[in-house]
Amino acid sequence: MKKYTCILSMALALLTSGCNENSFLEEDPRDALYPENLLVDYNGFKSMITPLYGQMRAEYRRADAMGGGIPLCLHSAWGGGVDNAWANNTSSAVKFLYNPLEITYTDLDIWNNIFQWSYRIINTANMVISRAEGSGINWGAGSDAETKKNEVLAEARFFRAWAYRHLTYSFGDVPLSTEEITGMNYRDDWERTPVADIRKVMIEDFQFAADHLPLRTSNNSKISGAVARHYLGETYLAMGEPQKAVDALKPLVTGSEYSLITQRFGKNASNEGCPFIDLFYTPMYADGNTEVLLAFVNTEEENSSYGTAQVYMTTTYKNYYANDGNCKKTNQNNPDYEKNGGEGSYAQVFWQANGGKGAGRVVPSRGALRLYNYKDMGSQDERVSDYAMVWSITDVDAGGKATRLTHWNGTALIDTTVNDKMLTASSIKKYNWPTTRKWNYTAPILANAANDGHYADIVYLRLADTYLLYAEALYKTNHTDDAIIWINKVRNRSKAVSITANDLTQGGMDLILDERSRELLTEEERRHTLIRVSQENGGDERDVDNYFKRRMRQLNEIAGTPERGMHSYETPVLFPLPQSFIDSNTGRKLENNPGY
Repeated sequence: MKKYTCILSMALALLTSGCNENSFLEEDPRDALYPENLLVDYNGFKSMITPLYGQMRAEYRRADAMGGGIPLCLHSAWGGGVDNAWANNTSSAVKFLYNPLEITYTDLDIWNNIFQWSYRIINTANMVISRAEGSGINWGAGSDAETKKNEVLAEARFFRAWAYRHLTYSFGDVPLSTEEITGMNYRDDWERTPVADIRKVMIEDFQFAADHLPLRTSNNSKISGAVARHYLGETYLAMGEPQKAVDALKPLVTGSEYSLITQRFGKNASNEGCPFIDLFYTPMYADGNTEVLLAFVNTEEENSSYGTAQVYMTTTYKNYYANDGNCKKTNQNNPDYEKNGGEGSYAQVFWQANGGKGAGRVVPSRGALRLYNYKDMGSQDERVSDYAMVWSITDVDAGGKATRLTHWNGTALIDTTVNDKMLTASSIKKYNWPTTRKWNYTAPILANAANDGHYADIVYLRLADTYLLYAEALYKTNHTDDAIIWINKVRNRSKAVSITANDLTQGGMDLILDERSRELLTEEERRHTLIRVSQENGGDERDVDNYFKRRMRQLNEIAGTPERGMHSYETPVLFPLPQSFIDSNTGRKLENNPGY
């Protein structure tokens, strides 16, 4: 019960694995890393910013986010259990991602982990912000001193607003903390601050970051003014202020610093593929990527300065094909396969031939796959092609020749058949379901081919997302003709036919949500997007006819059934505040979200 009090009261929570109130109050000698010794100059402050990048990366890393030892990244809490994705796993930790009624348990590890993680970021950011305003800090000489100070403040304020973005979309009203918390101002009487008030602080923070960070930094593993502007525009949309969103996003989308990748490039360019998938395999500025606003740098089997390099997007969002009965019959003549054991086990050679190991945790809904056939584009849209989605298995014969197999003895290796077991809460394991290739990662060493981790550089945020936010803002300010220009830039890059003003007028916000799914499947925190538009103009996220629940019923054949709660107002959509936090806040009684 004490740990949540500590989370909201210890500014150094990011740098420690836990906290104990008694030891916190003891006087101990301050070592070289204690803030009073570290936060005295620009370099010291920058060293405190570095752990914030590490925590941001944790959205993609495995930290047993769901509990129970299941290897899932934190992102899956927002990427699954929505209109375009369901959990292909029977673990009790992920039930709410295929059966929304299971969301009502307030003691699940995932609620605790999101809450703790977000406030660790906020607490550390608040410490940096508070200390940076102190006297006697050596920022350098002349005008450069003010620039360096503002750079530090901009990064810290960005991270604080970004963490509150996750908290407000996940839980709604949460405690607002904007000051460094020490033993002198410790409290256990936190109250829930209305989301509208929190977003006012977020706007100020994102705006400060946009004003004091360059639109394009020297490399895209750093927070830039572009990243800040993206989230500033999104927050204005969440606040029902689309014109301000247009103003915030326009310098980013109309500037020359970034552009969509429209030609083959990068390390995958010599293989079969398309520009859309190339940008995921070569995400860094230095290698010619002009589209990715933010990427995480990874290294093979090492720790980076920003935290453990290993990420779990591949195992989360790619299916466990090697466990499917028909898929298992492939690759057994592969010259690397040793039937009597050894380095080339079956699983290793299978994954080496098929884009790296997936673990079948979160997969696209059948409705999400149908969306690509808009205007009969299913065979033309490169985002749903064999380059971007797994529609076939590669079989390598004894001579090393690779063949893509679409059928085995007349049975489709990859298909979207929904069986009875998938419609019961006790058994969902469909291992030959099509999934994305965005997160493909093939280990360079055969012995590591069946490992869960992904060690290549990886995309976090890209310009196509911004274009679609900008189009939404233009549409909501009645500039439909302008909005379709930006939607078509995204569609045309992948050879999808252009839409018209009439298409957008008739389709409305659903058309934009459809396009976001087609372009950003497994990338966007889809739950955030659906909650944002469902709450627009005072909307209730639990309403059965809002974007969240209606689209779940229309597109998600697993999680959107009547038996799983999407027809009922009583089924919650926001996550519950962790019960442990409610119990530990002894100075004030807190009510949980409706439905819990």
